[in-house]
Amino acid sequence: MSAMATARISGLLMGDESILVQCAEALLARGHAVVAFVTQEESIRQWALPHGIPVYAPGGDLGARLAGTRYDWFFGIANLRELPEPLWRAAAKGAALFHDGPLPKYAGFNGPAWAILAGESRYGVTWHAPAVESDTGDIYLQRLFDIDPAETALSLNMKCFEEGIEGFAQLLQGIESGVLASRPQDLSARSRHARNERPEAAATLRFDQQAGDLERLVRALDYGAGYANPLVLPKLRTPDGVYVVTALAVGDAGAPMPAPGTVIAADVSGTWIAAADRPVKVLKLARACGAEVPVADILRPGTRLPL
Repeated sequence: MSAMATARISGLLMGDESILVQCAEALLARGHAVVAFVTQEESIRQWALPHGIPVYAPGGDLGARLAGTRYDWFFGIANLRELPEPLWRAAAKGAALFHDGPLPKYAGFNGPAWAILAGESRYGVTWHAPAVESDTGDIYLQRLFDIDPAETALSLNMKCFEEGIEGFAQLLQGIESGVLASRPQDLSARSRHARNERPEAAATLRFDQQAGDLERLVRALDYGAGYANPLVLPKLRTPDGVYVVTALAVGDAGAPMPAPGTVIAADVSGTWIAAADRPVKVLKLARACGAEVPVADILRPGTRLPL
């Protein structure tokens, strides 16, 4: 459907990630208008300047600062702040929010990490209507996809953004055609992780657990270099102190093993440690400051790590 064949809509966009700009570009490419951004992200402000799009910082007086701004649709995209109700209610035609999880499951925060921790094989993203209680509004559309066996928080977040952008194009098609359907959530199936919720024991590796659980823990908290980790870093307690585990692999089962937590062997590529069912290999360690340290210097064969 061409932009010329549709009625022009105007949108107010709120959020802080690069997906916000990509959705704005999709709106403009289809002949629609972006009346303003609500963000504190400087890169979005820099993108908006040459397009002549006003940018407003979030804050308690946001409603007053936006007084007089008219828009058909409100879009909340990768927005982790409390959503002011007057903002989405002021939209003349509707409002849609992007959630990086398959609602009603994985409502709340950091869904990709919790899904990896839970051993999920499928995940998804949701475009939904706002509601007074967050993440409970009617669903416009969902896109589901597989979680790869080696998925990390970084790679799964990237998938979510890619699927979110594709979903936004679908959402716009529904808006343009005038037949955007929605369905209520089955809130009996709802699960939610709070912003301040953290993995057990502050993500300290316990070697009396299954090797697969330890490996998932490290992957679930791997947000990649240069990206903020909103949860916690996976940690290893040793006689020399606490270190961050940045890479870990699972070994083969079958061979007899010493007690869980025993350092079995070490070489330049890493150190094998006995877990509850099979060995794991710690490939990389770092200090809290991020400086990498040689694994073999810290984990010496025969050492018994605290459980």
